[in-house]
Amino acid sequence: MIKLIASDMDGTLLNEKMEVSSRNIQAIKDAEKNGIEFLIATGRGLSEAKPFLKNHVHPGFITLNGAEVFDPKEKLISSNPLSREAQNKVIELFHKYNVYFEVITDKGIFSNDREARVTNLANLLVKLNPGTSYKQALKDTQERVKMMPMNFVDNYDGVLNNDDYQIMKLIAFNEHEHRILAPLKKEITKTIKDVVPTSSSPNNVEVNSIDAQKGIALLQYADNKNILPEEIMAIGDNLNDYSMIKSAGVGVAMANAIPAIKEIAQVQTDSNINDGVAQIIEQTIADNQNQG
Repeated sequence: MIKLIASDMDGTLLNEKMEVSSRNIQAIKDAEKNGIEFLIATGRGLSEAKPFLKNHVHPGFITLNGAEVFDPKEKLISSNPLSREAQNKVIELFHKYNVYFEVITDKGIFSNDREARVTNLANLLVKLNPGTSYKQALKDTQERVKMMPMNFVDNYDGVLNNDDYQIMKLIAFNEHEHRILAPLKKEITKTIKDVVPTSSSPNNVEVNSIDAQKGIALLQYADNKNILPEEIMAIGDNLNDYSMIKSAGVGVAMANAIPAIKEIAQVQTDSNINDGVAQIIEQTIADNQNQG
């Protein structure tokens, strides 16, 4: 019997317009009414993820790929920042490969290029939803960026060299997945031992502390509630979901998931465009009732 469902956001809970559909919202409410806790597990920070729910539901959050975890009342229950040494090494490689990157801290997200921020988010939307045109994605992104809290700075020195900030995640963007991002990720893995590089889209590389992974955070969250791994369902579509889908008793791949996720998942649901999260939640409620 499933007692906890963890869902990714981009390419999973969010549809092609970067919205949580009314059917997905209703399914989350129905799960909670039937004794199943719902948990968001995202690469986004809390301030970036929360607005999508529009206060319709109030789940717990695994954010920044597991770097921060919050209970349903938004109390911080765990934190795993990058070490200063690792942070500096990663940024050296970002400069070496000449990629635009953003700095995610315990006090917000920082960008040094507004235009690059919008362009890369639009490209992300197209990559995750191939049926969406770049023109439409750009329009949707420009609207969404207005809602997302973001700190624009001329350079990152004031953040990176300030002990008041903890660096929770670094994320690089580039359109050349195989020529630029793949070798970048490989070099990070080879040369920096206490970090884990992953991706939430073909056009990015996300770097966290090796202790900040969705799977680790999910099992710890469940254990604190006396929920067993076999009582957990995890839903996702991309590489940063790999650890939680592998850790959960039931791993669910979206129809739009990359092959690596489909290979390890026990179950596949419909795409994010067709409310795949709602469909698997509805099925899980029914299965639980039959087992009960």
